[in-house]
Amino acid sequence: MSAVWIPESFRERPYAARHFVRIVQWAHTHHPFYRRFHADITRPLPIITRAMVQEHNDLLLNGHPARGHTSGSTSMPVRVSWQEARHRMEAEDTQRLMDWYGGRLVHLKIVALATHAANDHTLEVDSPLDDQLAFIKDQHARRGAVSLISYPTNLERLCRHLIERGESLPFIRRVTAMSEAYDDHMDDLIRQVFPNALPIVTYSSVELGMIAVRCPHRPDNYHIMAHKLGVEILDAEGRACPPGVPGQVVVTDYFNQHSSLIRYALGDLAENAVCDCGRIGLPAITRIAGKMRGLLRRADGSQMLFTSLSSSFRDSPEIRQFQVVQEQIHQFTIRAVPRGVPDLAPFEARIRARFSEEFGPETRLAFTYMDSIPRSPGGKYFAAICAIPEAAP
Repeated sequence: MSAVWIPESFRERPYAARHFVRIVQWAHTHHPFYRRFHADITRPLPIITRAMVQEHNDLLLNGHPARGHTSGSTSMPVRVSWQEARHRMEAEDTQRLMDWYGGRLVHLKIVALATHAANDHTLEVDSPLDDQLAFIKDQHARRGAVSLISYPTNLERLCRHLIERGESLPFIRRVTAMSEAYDDHMDDLIRQVFPNALPIVTYSSVELGMIAVRCPHRPDNYHIMAHKLGVEILDAEGRACPPGVPGQVVVTDYFNQHSSLIRYALGDLAENAVCDCGRIGLPAITRIAGKMRGLLRRADGSQMLFTSLSSSFRDSPEIRQFQVVQEQIHQFTIRAVPRGVPDLAPFEARIRARFSEEFGPETRLAFTYMDSIPRSPGGKYFAAICAIPEAAP
């Protein structure tokens, strides 16, 4: 077997180097996607992008049934598959997270039921805030639930709603923010509304599972699940960034032998970090800028999560990427990257009908087609952007 080129970030880390070599050699021998894109494993291996995966998703699946799909931080859907042993690793990581934060608690979830199993302790995230509050109190009363799991955007809405009411929920002992970028101001909101709760933040993706978890001792840092994933932070030339310098997040899954992902660019930005907590012996990253669900405005002044609209875009065969910008209550710009199909009229008709249903028949949409959709100056990508000033009616 030929010698395998090893990324700079892994060369001084024996475990990372060994597992990187193992998965590369396996994929080069057994996986058609990598026989095509990593033809010479003795030379620097090219980054695998979402666009490449989209274009060759069936090849990446290698005959295995898709078990999940994601819009990801740039709203570009990818279908993925894991073997059973790889699924078990996620359950082990969940237990690891719980151990870091003091053990398991009875929990409730307010999440998108399109991607999470419906059960008696899970509520649809687009539910009215009063319904969410009633659900939390009922779960505590009936089941003793003291741990709340939701998205940062929803937690922010819920916190502000309760602050306006002058109400807090001191019985909640843990708040877990998942799937979206988490801004520092959320800590203050959570302290006000959940004064006895410890905030947990995870960094994850459908393709790779749990990537990193916020350090309970140094909350600026996120410890990488380095037993299963290799994370590189790279500059525009593909070089490893030193701590404090932002770069793109590139991840290798050491164990997935279905839809293997080797040097896969998530579309997020982060910085390498050195965590001095002295308690968790895993490498760390910080300042993660990535996935964020948008909050759009309705005519009555209420806000809505973009999750209720995202599937209309995500499942459209005509496009590979999208972004929605709300300039006024009834005025939107739809940015999209076509897949190359000649007729985009069916896509536009479906989106117009969906927005008319959600925002009223007077809603106006302008469609702009692009080769790619850029990030914000801060490095973040938003699938939905509300550009209406907060004070506007």
